[in-house]
Amino acid sequence: MRKNFFLIAVLTAALFAVSCGRKGDLIIPGTVLPRPVTGLSVELKSAAVILSFTAPDKNTRDYPIADLAGFLVLRADVPTGGTGCPCAFEKVGYIDLEYPKGAAINGRKVVWADRTAIFGRRYAYRVMPMNRDGFYGQAAQTLPVDFLMPPEKISKLTASAGNMTALLSWSIPAKDEGGRPMNDLAGYDVYRRAMGAKTQTKITPRPVMENKFIDTGLINRKTYCYSVTALRGKEPPLTEGDKSEEVCVTPAKTQAPPPPAGLRAVGGEGMVLLSWEPSFEPDVAGYNIYRRAEGEKAFKKLSRTLVARITYTDRDVTPGVRYTYYVTAVDNAVPPNESAPSKEEEAIPQALQPGQK
Repeated sequence: MRKNFFLIAVLTAALFAVSCGRKGDLIIPGTVLPRPVTGLSVELKSAAVILSFTAPDKNTRDYPIADLAGFLVLRADVPTGGTGCPCAFEKVGYIDLEYPKGAAINGRKVVWADRTAIFGRRYAYRVMPMNRDGFYGQAAQTLPVDFLMPPEKISKLTASAGNMTALLSWSIPAKDEGGRPMNDLAGYDVYRRAMGAKTQTKITPRPVMENKFIDTGLINRKTYCYSVTALRGKEPPLTEGDKSEEVCVTPAKTQAPPPPAGLRAVGGEGMVLLSWEPSFEPDVAGYNIYRRAEGEKAFKKLSRTLVARITYTDRDVTPGVRYTYYVTAVDNAVPPNESAPSKEEEAIPQALQPGQK
């Protein structure tokens, strides 16, 4: 009888020993634990390994979790050429949900930075959720990541404005932050904020491979500010350097519409009738009419406001005098852009018939 009791005790202890939970504790199978974190990912930037993940919302019984206390972060050195574990994981951090020092928590999204990593090493990370009783759920693990010295900061960033666009260009970094030559440059990330916004947002879903970038679809007369970072590495996650100094630009349309075509001038009794072909540019707001009388050196604008139609009657004329005309197209930009002059046309108004005004 005593032998059977002893055997049962040994088997029970062995079963407890392989169960998951906090270190040193034995957990009865079926104990309710937090489910693993999801979406664990790694970024290498600002000389840190940045982990982000989503906290579990249910426990192992599929009920909404109500006793989640925090997360244990473990790190292991991965041998050169290694692709996974077994590795010796050690604790490098704990995220307390009540006092999340060093972590940013937004809803269920958690971001934590490991600033104790050493450049040149290859790491893997594990994150384990913990309940208020101090028991850990199953770990989520990263793929191995190479923690490299970041590239040097981008310099000589310039921005020029276009119509609803901004053209950026910058110098190509050749060294890392430590001043050593770098042969694994992997591209660039571009960040943007509208004037008045406090933070920038990355606008490049994948690295830009050239040291220039055209940002399109912007709003004219609205100011945008940009920064650029350099990336290095042979495979994701890539190591990102510090942001360049910010430059700002205000897109605007500066290209004028083409001049109107088909101008005709016909002299009539006490008037000159002008007509031309409509502009097919969608942002043309109207037309200006210019005239020079015979003997005058310069053209004068006749219309105080833009002419919306494609005809114009000039009645401020002297019969028998030769007049020369041209027309320009004007867009709705601020400030507006005026086209080059159309071809010139001449006309001589006729005298009014007796009894006409």
